[in-house]
Amino acid sequence: MSTFQTLLAVAVLIYALCVFVQAVQEVLKSLLDTKAETMKATIKKFMGDNLPLDAVRKALADRGLDITDLENFSKDDFRRLLDGIPLSADQAQGVLAAPVAQAAIATQQLYAKAKDHMAGVYEVTRAQFQKSYTAQNKKWVIGLSFAVVLTLNASLIKIYEVLAADQKMSQAIEGTAVTATSQNPSSGSGTSNPSPDPAVVYSKNRQVITKDLQQYPILLRTCEYAKDFRENAFNEIAGLLLMGVLVSLGAPFWNDVLKGMMGVNNALNNGTKTS
Repeated sequence: MSTFQTLLAVAVLIYALCVFVQAVQEVLKSLLDTKAETMKATIKKFMGDNLPLDAVRKALADRGLDITDLENFSKDDFRRLLDGIPLSADQAQGVLAAPVAQAAIATQQLYAKAKDHMAGVYEVTRAQFQKSYTAQNKKWVIGLSFAVVLTLNASLIKIYEVLAADQKMSQAIEGTAVTATSQNPSSGSGTSNPSPDPAVVYSKNRQVITKDLQQYPILLRTCEYAKDFRENAFNEIAGLLLMGVLVSLGAPFWNDVLKGMMGVNNALNNGTKTS
C-alpha cells in the first residue's frame, strides 16, 4: 500500500510540473504570437504571392477578426472573405493551375474562377496549419519540459527515493490529488452539465498545487546537483531523462492518470476498511 501511495505522490508532482510547463508555454505563445505566425507561413506556402497577406488581414480586420480566426473558417466562409479582397489580373492568372487567356474569359469571371480555386486550396491550407501548429506545440512542450526538469533538478528516481523514505510527506502530497482532479477537463461522461474550460481548471489546479507544495519543496532541488551526481551520477541522469519524458506527455494525460489512480486508491482503502 505504501508503494502505491508513493507512486500516487510522484504522479501528483509530475502533474504539477506539467501544469507549470503549460503555464510557461501559454506565456511564450502569447509573447511570440506563434499561432498567427504559423498561419501566415502556411498561407504564404500554399497561396504564394497571389494572395497578399496584408490584404487578407485587412479583410479580416474589417470584420473585427484576426488572422488566427481563419482556423475556424469553412471553405464557404473563406470564399466570402475573398470577395472583399481585390486581385490583379496577374494574380488571378497565377492562382489558376493553367494560364487562362483573358480574351477567352471575361475579367470578372477570371477573378471569380481564381477565388473559387483559392477557396478550394484553403481546405488544404487549414489542414496543414493545424498539423504544423500541433507539431510546433509538441516541440515546445518537449523542450520546455526538459528545460524545467533540468532547471529544478527534478530527478524522478531521487524524488521517488525521498518520498518512499518519508511516508508522511508522501501522504500529504497524495492528498493534493483529491483537489487537483476534482474537475476533469477532458470528461466525456455524457451528462447534461457542460465540461469546464481546461484553461480554468488548470489555472485553479496550479494555485492549489503551488500552495500545497510550498510546504514540501521536493521539486526545487537545483542546489542538490553536486550532491546527487556525487552519490550516483547514472541514477541522476536517468532520473532527469525519465522525468522529462513523463512531463512532456502533458497535463491532460496526467490528469486522467491521477483520476484513475485515485479510483484505485479509494477502492483499496474501502477494501481495507471492510476487511
